[in-house]
Amino acid sequence: MSSAPTTTDGWRGLPGPGFAEPHLLAALDHCAMRDVLGENVLVGYDGRAGAPELAQLAADLLTEHGITAHLATTPAPTPACGWLVHQDADLSAAVIITASHNPPGYIGMKLRNAAGHGIVWPQPPPGAVLDMGRLPQRSHPAVDVLAPYAAATGAALDEAAAHFDADVLLDAAHGAVGALAGHLEAVRIMRGRPLPFFSGRTPDPVPRPQAEQTARELLEHQARPALLAMTDGDGDRLVLFTRRSGYIGSPEQAAALLYAGLPVDRLITTAVAPRMAVRAAKRARPGLRVTETAVGFKHIVTAWQTNPKPTLGLEPNGALVHVTDSRGYFERDSLAALTAVLHAFPTLEALNDAVADVRRAHPHTQLVHTVPETLTDVLHQLPKLLPGWRADHSGDPVVYDDGAHGRIAVRASGTEPATRLYIEAPVPVVEHLTRALGGPAFNLSA
Repeated sequence: MSSAPTTTDGWRGLPGPGFAEPHLLAALDHCAMRDVLGENVLVGYDGRAGAPELAQLAADLLTEHGITAHLATTPAPTPACGWLVHQDADLSAAVIITASHNPPGYIGMKLRNAAGHGIVWPQPPPGAVLDMGRLPQRSHPAVDVLAPYAAATGAALDEAAAHFDADVLLDAAHGAVGALAGHLEAVRIMRGRPLPFFSGRTPDPVPRPQAEQTARELLEHQARPALLAMTDGDGDRLVLFTRRSGYIGSPEQAAALLYAGLPVDRLITTAVAPRMAVRAAKRARPGLRVTETAVGFKHIVTAWQTNPKPTLGLEPNGALVHVTDSRGYFERDSLAALTAVLHAFPTLEALNDAVADVRRAHPHTQLVHTVPETLTDVLHQLPKLLPGWRADHSGDPVVYDDGAHGRIAVRASGTEPATRLYIEAPVPVVEHLTRALGGPAFNLSA
């Protein structure tokens, strides 16, 4: 088992000979031995099959190291666990059993520090496994993670949804946001749609066009106009869908919010973020500071901590964070992001109009395309596929541009053995590139 702590958030993968519960627990054991977590650790879990049992094992392991493990009583989104640690001075860290946006069948784990932010942890030796027979099952202090999160973040979303002029449908996928169904009155929660947080080979259950078609059919059967908000498995990513606009990713949400006058002094994003988001920030407010970091939300958090002013944080794969002061919880949270959108656009027409304005000003929507080849192999093919494009190999990602508005960022995936291409280019270029490199066909007209 391996992970890339500078670019990813946790350990996760599809169980098999080289990655299973003993490997995952060995990674946690490695952290506990190096005093990364402190003395009072919250152990939470998402809504996947087997997550509560694995959380119990994680709590038992922490207890073996003399750490008090506070075990969540219900599934809860990762943002709920991080927010509780951020609020509770007695908690020193959180361990969340989740495979994030990966589909059912995957297992994984995320860590949060005392501020509720991601931890850069020491990596276990390759192939490390834990003898699970040495973990006697114990009782642990129980903690309700869901109720305080619902009373704060959930209540704010409920109020915003109640004032929205259309129905708000929240698709919890296979994940933990579904546990909030009994806490939200103005939001209707559903489960199980295929969600396209990465438009690529994996880790999505389906390619984006199929997910878009599913969402469109769902909305066509609603008696009233509706906004479909889709979260990932642990509730930290958000995409939107309307009948008129189709799929609305986090970069377009960010651009629309900036043009609407969202009160921020700064946009912090990553090196693979769409150029349209950066250009929108500069056009929306001349003088607005734009900071680009390495890939990984931990780097966005670090940049914010150096100057915690009103900030919009953006990752292109569903992460959108708005914080107005240094006391805020600056982390990915799909419900908080949805609340910000509903406050800025209290009608479905206003939201659709804002998205249309963004698309007219920035016509090349980014497509994230994943291929199984290595980064070296992809970079060898691209000069032939992109004649006349300039290549910049000086950093990560490698960037190609056509001297006008076309831009393609290329990097090795931090979560699977694959290469990701972040493509902003005219449709013929995108179609030529994706056909040549392989992968599913894309409906680029949506």
